[in-house]
Amino acid sequence: MSALKDESSLAKMLLQAGACTDGKDDRGQTALSYAVSQVSENTVKALLEAGACVDSNMTERAFNSSHPSIFKILLEYSKGLSSDMMESALFRAVQKNLHGIVAALIDRGTDINPYNEMQYTPLLLACETGKVESAEVLIKKGADFKIKTPASDTALHLAVQAGAASITNLLLRKGMQVNLRNQADETPLHVAALHNKRALIGLLLNAGAKINAVTKEFVTPLHIASQRGNSDVAQELLHHKANVNVKDRQSKSPLHFAAERGDKTMVEMLLNANADPNAEDREKKTPLHMAAVRGHLSIVEVLLAKKARFGVKDMDGCTPMHYAAIKGNTEIVKILLISGTNKNIEDRNIWRKTTLHIAAEYGHSNLINLLLSHGAAINALDNTKDTPLHCACKAGHFNAVKSLVNWSQGEKANLLAANSLKKTPLQVVELNKMENQAQIVTLLKKKMLITK
Repeated sequence: MSALKDESSLAKMLLQAGACTDGKDDRGQTALSYAVSQVSENTVKALLEAGACVDSNMTERAFNSSHPSIFKILLEYSKGLSSDMMESALFRAVQKNLHGIVAALIDRGTDINPYNEMQYTPLLLACETGKVESAEVLIKKGADFKIKTPASDTALHLAVQAGAASITNLLLRKGMQVNLRNQADETPLHVAALHNKRALIGLLLNAGAKINAVTKEFVTPLHIASQRGNSDVAQELLHHKANVNVKDRQSKSPLHFAAERGDKTMVEMLLNANADPNAEDREKKTPLHMAAVRGHLSIVEVLLAKKARFGVKDMDGCTPMHYAAIKGNTEIVKILLISGTNKNIEDRNIWRKTTLHIAAEYGHSNLINLLLSHGAAINALDNTKDTPLHCACKAGHFNAVKSLVNWSQGEKANLLAANSLKKTPLQVVELNKMENQAQIVTLLKKKMLITK
């Protein structure tokens, strides 16, 4: 009862009268257990002075109480805390950012660099979780900041990831190298770009961070910021003269990534910093190709306004308009046609396919009508002598077939055109089992009768 009510004088009397310090009740609890649970500080002191034993459950209760001072008492008065118990307590103190207890544990002789089950030291844990005060105590008391996580992240990588400027600054002032790399070959500056920590960019650069540092894939911090859409970081990097046209292992520039994402703010920022709108990646794709294939109309407009070449071909001979046709994006095709004054309408890829072939192959009837109205050759032949009608028939796109055979403004679709296999569009349909086979056969036969 004295333990429950913090009647330390009564507890002392009982102890002097020979009461057992570690006697347990029917619940298996000792007087010290109750005193800790009730935050009975004076009683805890009295029991510890009398030699009461401390176990891990008590330290857990002390941490979970709303008065962490109780743990300080356990630490100060207990004679029998094991090294494992103290190391475990150190990690718990860091997690809760009880920096006073962190300091007390270290002063008591606790190993400052133990490893937990994740192979983290207390300092690594403090940095990753942004526990500023605890990290400062650990650093000032000599924690080894050269130790890395299993992924080779340093304390600096983790502090940057957490956005902890004061920890970052302290580590740098203590002489930590700013360009160390983790398992992904990233420097802390890469990590700042990845996690959008603009406030730390200048701090790292002033400490000697390499602004154009590359990973094994030749990825720079600016690549990462562009790919992730972290415009604040990108702006800061550009302000510090990051190379805007740097290329990764796939020869992609930051503008390629921004265009692919459809990030207009980032695209405009990069272009204003003199990014090359016609930079080619390993597949000879430009940012305009990336924007077209993703259907980003506003990006296409911005790039064209900055002199992006509308007719540029990739390694497959495909122009941005070919890719827009795959997606059936009539608005992008329209703006590309306007930019090329329709001269690019017959551009062919390495398979000799025009944009109309592609539109027919993918069944985009609205796009077919748009292309035909702009003068696309309805009977253009690819390298297998397939016309757009052959392509629509092969794929079983009824509406595409209908648009082609019903076109009447100018040259009409040749229903009897034979490809390199000597097959007409009708024969192509009859050879391929497909959902719309009967409809297409009926339509073609009807049209052939009318045209006879």
